[in-house]
Amino acid sequence: MSDEHERLRADARRNRDAMLAAARRVFARDGIDAPLEAIAREAGLSRATQHRHFPTRDRLIRAIFDDNLEALARIAGQTPDPADAYVATLLAVVDMLARDRGFVDVFNHRVVSDDVKQEIADRFLTILAEPLAVAQAAGRVCDELELQDTILLVDMLGAAVSLTGPARPARRRDRAIALLLRAIRPACEPAA
Repeated sequence: MSDEHERLRADARRNRDAMLAAARRVFARDGIDAPLEAIAREAGLSRATQHRHFPTRDRLIRAIFDDNLEALARIAGQTPDPADAYVATLLAVVDMLARDRGFVDVFNHRVVSDDVKQEIADRFLTILAEPLAVAQAAGRVCDELELQDTILLVDMLGAAVSLTGPARPARRRDRAIALLLRAIRPACEPAA
């Protein structure tokens, strides 16, 4: 949690937290380009209160992704076997993608500035750099996989768990995970 957040008055903190929770729900349901007024309404707060905490859509998205990235960093850092941290973090991303359409939308919509997209991608890759190197050194992930490929993997997984489009079979998510794990496994290891 940032120092700025710690300093907020208790009611302001509640308002900020209500706004973030509402934004998560609205973005998950309606996508990242949902009207900011809908978020304020969902939070039961005025647009002016929303603007005090998050004067721009980018600031609101950054705050949400701060939480997401902190959660992924915890997973990467707390996985019992560090050689499993890369895959464990990717699996956590799949769960985030499945429940939050906005998580996928942030990189595919023009309503989010390129600077914010790049900042989020850079932070995400920083979290996964060491876990990928450790997994590769342990022979759990193929050496050909480059850190930047992780963004491509997340894009593919995002499409697989997308809530939009034609009906998705229930096993689509599990199939996508199985294919991903098979694709990143070293070639010498037999597929399960």
